[in-house]
Amino acid sequence: MEIYQVKIPARFPLQAGCFPSNSKKTSTFLPRVAAFTTSSHSLTDKSESESQNRMFILGMGFVCQFFAQSLQKEGWVVTGTCTSKTKKKHLEEKGFHVHLLDANQPELSTLNALKCYTHLLVSIPPVGCAGDPHEELLRSKLLDGNLQWLCYLSSTSVYGHCDGAWVDEDYPTSPTSELAKLRLDAEEGWLNLGQSLGFSTQVFRLGGIYGPGRRL
Repeated sequence: MEIYQVKIPARFPLQAGCFPSNSKKTSTFLPRVAAFTTSSHSLTDKSESESQNRMFILGMGFVCQFFAQSLQKEGWVVTGTCTSKTKKKHLEEKGFHVHLLDANQPELSTLNALKCYTHLLVSIPPVGCAGDPHEELLRSKLLDGNLQWLCYLSSTSVYGHCDGAWVDEDYPTSPTSELAKLRLDAEEGWLNLGQSLGFSTQVFRLGGIYGPGRRL
């Protein structure tokens, strides 16, 4: 199993065909997560309607905003979701195309739009006691779409307390908090969903994320 340790600049394997369609990867980013860049060829000479690479991001949070900016510079069409009108306005002012999405009651019209996208990045945390509520709901929406690549952003919290040991994705998971347990369940759910639908599927466990107003 490969180990992904992010350095600046990081390269994110997003171009269609980088991995076999049935691949399942779990990778750990330690200890800092840098802004992502993509290894795809530039498509800046194409209009959005002609772009071959289209990314839909469920949860346009701190990390994914940097990721989206990098993709846009490479000519990708990028659309994301957020949970409030205030956030939506803020993201649109930054130039992003954003849908409102309540994780507990997702709008079917928003999920229907996924059929037009080639790549899906999920950074919405598990909700309540149900793990991740989107897996089965998305299955029917993705069956006849264009999706080729699915990724779930998880957390290194799934390893639990490691007493300072070196950790990679082969280290046994032993989550202690309820959220970490739900994260681990969500990982398995997304990996199984991607494999069952024949997509290249990855999970990235993010470590400490630093930035303005943020701390470990």
